[in-house]
Amino acid sequence: MEPMTPEKLPVEIERAVRDYTKDVELAIVQRLDKTADQILDYIKSNAPKRSHSGEHLADAFIKESYGEGVNQTIVIYSKTKGSIVHLIELGFRHRNGKMVAARPFMRPAYDEFTPKMLEDIQKIIERGGE
Repeated sequence: MEPMTPEKLPVEIERAVRDYTKDVELAIVQRLDKTADQILDYIKSNAPKRSHSGEHLADAFIKESYGEGVNQTIVIYSKTKGSIVHLIELGFRHRNGKMVAARPFMRPAYDEFTPKMLEDIQKIIERGGE
């Protein structure tokens, strides 16, 4: 390797920063996607199921990605049953006055997987994408 000259130093620093940024961005996007898959699997396995045949609430959940790279957003939602998900998750008071208990299945998924993802992202940034 040839010796570093003062003229080459800024170019090499710029290249190193660019490589670091690409590696970190790719690793973060992969980790985000992995967490979204874990959350979706948790929701599908823990969503309440009907006792009779038909489409269960868990079958309606999907994951969609918007944007790319650092601007990527992943949304998990119920494609067909969105109007009742919050009622099941949080509970509600029925028309006759009875309270229907909450059956949380979404918040526990986020609570379980998000802290580990945030730790992993911090490590990715510290280690340069490894």
